[in-house]
Amino acid sequence: MQKFNKTRYLIIVLLASFFILVLFQKIIPSYAQSDGETLTVPSKFNLIKSSDYYNSNKSISSIYLPLPSASWNITNLELNFSDIKLGKEIKVIENESNSFKTITSKGDLGYGVQINITEPTILFGVYIKGFIAGRPVDPVYVQVRGYDIPSDTPNNVILGSMDINISDVPDWYLHTFENEIPLSVGQYYLVVNGSELTVAFDKSVYAWFYNDSGSIHENLYTSKYDGSSWQVDAKGKPLLYKLVQRVDRSFNPQEINMTAQIDGDLYPVPGTGNLTISQNIVTNSKFYHIPIHINRPISLVFNLSYRVKAKNLMISDGYVSIKENLANNWTINLNIKRYQGNYSIKFNYPKNWYDPIVKRNSIDISSLVEIDDINKLIFIPNNTIFNGDQWEIQANSQNKALSLYVPETKFESEQNLQFSVLPPIYPGNLTYILFNSLGFEEYEENMEIEEITTEEIVLSYTLPSNPNEGTYKAYIFWNNNTAAGVETQEFEITVPFVLDPMIIVIIIAAIVVVALASFTTYKLVKRTKRIHEEYRQKIYNKYMDVLNLDYFIIIEKKTGLNIYEQVLASKTIDASLITGFLDAIRTFGIELTGANEQSQAIKLEYQDSKIIMSEYKNFRIMLIMKEHPSQAFLESIKALSYDIDNKYGENIAKFDGNISKFIGIKELLDQHLVTSLIYPLKVEPQDIKITSDEKSFINRALNLMKKRNTDYFFVSYLLSTKKGFQAKDAETILNLINKKIFQPKI
Repeated sequence: MQKFNKTRYLIIVLLASFFILVLFQKIIPSYAQSDGETLTVPSKFNLIKSSDYYNSNKSISSIYLPLPSASWNITNLELNFSDIKLGKEIKVIENESNSFKTITSKGDLGYGVQINITEPTILFGVYIKGFIAGRPVDPVYVQVRGYDIPSDTPNNVILGSMDINISDVPDWYLHTFENEIPLSVGQYYLVVNGSELTVAFDKSVYAWFYNDSGSIHENLYTSKYDGSSWQVDAKGKPLLYKLVQRVDRSFNPQEINMTAQIDGDLYPVPGTGNLTISQNIVTNSKFYHIPIHINRPISLVFNLSYRVKAKNLMISDGYVSIKENLANNWTINLNIKRYQGNYSIKFNYPKNWYDPIVKRNSIDISSLVEIDDINKLIFIPNNTIFNGDQWEIQANSQNKALSLYVPETKFESEQNLQFSVLPPIYPGNLTYILFNSLGFEEYEENMEIEEITTEEIVLSYTLPSNPNEGTYKAYIFWNNNTAAGVETQEFEITVPFVLDPMIIVIIIAAIVVVALASFTTYKLVKRTKRIHEEYRQKIYNKYMDVLNLDYFIIIEKKTGLNIYEQVLASKTIDASLITGFLDAIRTFGIELTGANEQSQAIKLEYQDSKIIMSEYKNFRIMLIMKEHPSQAFLESIKALSYDIDNKYGENIAKFDGNISKFIGIKELLDQHLVTSLIYPLKVEPQDIKITSDEKSFINRALNLMKKRNTDYFFVSYLLSTKKGFQAKDAETILNLINKKIFQPKI
């Protein structure tokens, strides 16, 4: 039966071979069948965000206007100042002294000096210059009193009073009254009252400095108290004092030369209190600071109402879909976060766009917005914008014509299929895609055209030695941020073929030999295929495992502290919190089951993360991954554990809190898990022999960095998304990493 099966197998192979030879002689060229290819190109678009809002507050000498972010600029500003008052100030009445008066139980029991108030004032406190000698026993008071006009002395009306607060060092001393003292226009007295001093108990002496000559206050009276009444002591020789006060009235802005400092310039505030600035103000801050100046060295208190009009440039992602014989379709995705007040979006779309529509949450709301097709403007008003909505702007444009120069349309195998194109506008992007006669992509080339030139761009592709015969179709796409176009060209590809009869005999004989040998080698081929699949799966697992790894943490077992951690994900976590949580679960499991602590391994799943923690001697390894790892990956972790123990086991056993000793674990991690596959890589040429495949990947990486204008690249960018995962490509990349030609960018 086995012999019969072999004979039948041989007969089938011979008949099939003969049929193929006959068919090969009569083959008809095939043609690519397609209704046109579409190219989608990402792009970015500029839109203007505007905000118009009102507010009011109470300010002191400065204004801080809130803005959505530091990138917003103010275009119009309206400030309305009202209830403008001076802030607290220290008013110096008499500052120079050359003598002092004394208050003592054996002499004069009090002194006072006249205060002239020329405008309504709030008095907070006073400074007096003096000192005390001896130990005080009885109370002495600093008082503000009324003024007795006939006698020019203090009267008995006490407006404010507090215990004197001075020491034995001659100096200025502040006395702050418990309550503010409102003073109308008129005269008052500042008094140091020692009427309660007794000769028997209090021997202290209070000194109050005064200006004996040369004072500018020639009309100020001073008075003294002899124990029974107040009497004028002198005129024009005032005792030294300062008033801590605030003028209690509103001011006209022009009265105090009030100015606002905006964008480096000073703007006088009109008498009405209304100031309007219409200019572009660059803020560079979330709060725009406007200092307010007056002609006095004191603070200013005022009520402010304001209106701010601001704008900001919003860069939105989008794309254009380009297809032969159809209009280009443009789409802009708007990520709108509403700000306070009257918030709106404005987009000046290109002149060559037409039929624009606006969608909110995939619903056409063009009727709710303003679309000005004459001025090419889309305005999204305040009442249509809500946070959380998804916005789209769509429009069309006509295909831009590209000039092709095609000197030849018929080619044979191994010839250079070549033609040229002149783009319509510079700069722009050019994409050349060639489809073979079966309709599959044969070749693709992308280029950015930045320099303006009148020379045509040459596009070429060398045909292989055995191309598919038939009609090839070339698509030449061009685009910039406002326009796009596509041109196509067909080429006839032929393969010269001459078959000698003797060759046919030789081919048939070879087929017979192959058929006889094929059955014998069937199991070998099957085994080879299985080995190849296992190898491919191993490469695939190695690549996917390292991509799935988000965090790698090593924990010292006794203290539970992290001695090494490496974040391989785009976001960070509180590693101490997670390790503590897992340690608690591990302890709970041991307590519950009574299992041997040395054999514990914890596996958890939380949302999209898989968490694994296992123990090895004096340390634990914790992994956080997106997916479950392969068995080979777990074996690599076991090998990594052995190497960590060999190199760092002694330091871990004697761990003293210094984790700098374990920095080198990163090298072991890179060696065992090939984490270089997810690092940003750079190209470092080495003086070693490389294969053609390796050279191709090096050139591909260099071109990718040049195109993206970076000094690094990622492995994922080099693996083909169209052909699927190729184990050969991944192996080549691993070889380049092992040869240190592809190195992590530090």
